[in-house]
Amino acid sequence: MNQKEPLKILISGGGTGGHITPAINLAKQLLQNDVRVLYIGNENSMEERIAARENIEFSAIDVQKLYRKITPAHLKFPYKLVKSIYLSSRIIKKFSPDAFIGTGGFVSGPVGFAAIMHRIPVFLQEQNSFPGLTTRLLAKFCQTIFLGQKNASTFFPLNRQIYSGNPIKSAKDSDDINSEMIGLRENSFKVLVIGGSQGSVLLNKTIEKSLDRFIEAGIEIIWQAGEKNIESIRRRTQGRKGIYLFGFTEKMHQLYKRSDVAISRAGALSIAELEENRIPALFVPLAIAAGNHQYYNAREMKEKKVAELITEKELTPNLLFEKIIMMKGKIDEYKENFTKTKHSNATEIICNHIIKFIDERRTYAGK
Repeated sequence: MNQKEPLKILISGGGTGGHITPAINLAKQLLQNDVRVLYIGNENSMEERIAARENIEFSAIDVQKLYRKITPAHLKFPYKLVKSIYLSSRIIKKFSPDAFIGTGGFVSGPVGFAAIMHRIPVFLQEQNSFPGLTTRLLAKFCQTIFLGQKNASTFFPLNRQIYSGNPIKSAKDSDDINSEMIGLRENSFKVLVIGGSQGSVLLNKTIEKSLDRFIEAGIEIIWQAGEKNIESIRRRTQGRKGIYLFGFTEKMHQLYKRSDVAISRAGALSIAELEENRIPALFVPLAIAAGNHQYYNAREMKEKKVAELITEKELTPNLLFEKIIMMKGKIDEYKENFTKTKHSNATEIICNHIIKFIDERRTYAGK
């Protein structure tokens, strides 16, 4: 290997968008630094489709998650785990990476273990306040863990962790969206409902039952209902003023600028974007999230005094409305509690650290 040969980094993360998005953002940043990147993910998966769309080199394995309930699918798990480690090992031999980055999810586990077997330096990026199982297992063998939330620091050795923030998508330079462009009033108090691209059935139903009270209070709704739900909700709310309803958009950064408060699930990347835009939130954590990590994410934000928390069991249309009215009355206090975050610079912090490590390692080896 000569000095002119480009750095090569292997990346894996999958299962949910919360693991895939950081991996994609890191891959794009590395590519901008002339690093060759190979993404390993599950075959016929969300990560494979997104990597293809972003022109990121991709290799597929076939791995199955470990379900948290008793199911016949568990019988396949040991076979698929061994097979996926073997396939990852073959890919590593052919690609010969300088480092591996894992962003969590069951897909990154076999790739990480294969990297460890081949003595490839392992770097991890943990998005949540309560780390996932894959990260906790791989952390024993890793070089550095980059934390998206500070509360996760208690799970890992201090000398191997860096608080980097979460690698969120950078704001695109594009025209702003004013309120009239989305059919809302310029000076109204606006609540952003974040259901994600798939939408949250529970949030959608609760918001729909609360609409009359919000509109009567002069509060307008910017409502991400999800692609699957948009048409049915649009039919039921047709003709209603004070609502901007959409399924999914690439213009979330512009909509953040129009929003005063958010109602959201407590996924790590949604939280990072809300923090970066200094938007107080009412979080309703997804109860079935692995390790109940969304609850811990939301609790950390409540401890920072920039958010409120309602569990799914507690959620009612009345309680939702009352919480938002309470937050509206204390909006300046919430906003003053925000501190500077690292999320907007996280991709650079992580990538620069890893590139520097590889350069120094190559120099020491005389390569």
